[in-house]
Amino acid sequence: MNHVDALLTELGYDTTQEEIKETPKRYYNYIKEFTKKNDNDFIDYCSKHNIKRSYSKPTENIKITLNSIFIRSMCQHHILPFYGNVFISYVPKGYTLGLRKFKRIIDFASSECTTQEHLTKKIATYIMNILPVKKIYIKLVCTHTCMIVRGIKDINSYTTTEIHI
Repeated sequence: MNHVDALLTELGYDTTQEEIKETPKRYYNYIKEFTKKNDNDFIDYCSKHNIKRSYSKPTENIKITLNSIFIRSMCQHHILPFYGNVFISYVPKGYTLGLRKFKRIIDFASSECTTQEHLTKKIATYIMNILPVKKIYIKLVCTHTCMIVRGIKDINSYTTTEIHI
């Protein structure tokens, strides 16, 4: 928090002012939400949130699609947020997953500083670690705030990443 305070002071802000004195703490807590995760964290998270597959009577080549699941994350290049929607399509292999569990997986995967490309692959990997699938397709359509507030300042652009496995 002292580093944020020092940065604000260097930029000319009086960090003793009532309106700004809690800003370093708030910023630190915000950044802390994006702590680096590992595979064991994912296993613990799944256990804590009861994320597990359930047997489903096999149906031949039925594709299940989830649309527009909100996602937000933090870009590791600029430490600025990006946000958008995730689209998931999969053909199950004897098991399904409750719909809200997909949102939990997305929230976990996106809770670290990352790139959209890496995040797309990570979501697919996490889902496949829990749910056997014949095929899976993940698509992320995101707005990057670095494009809005820095450099080019384009409010209309978005980035799409896709993976087919």
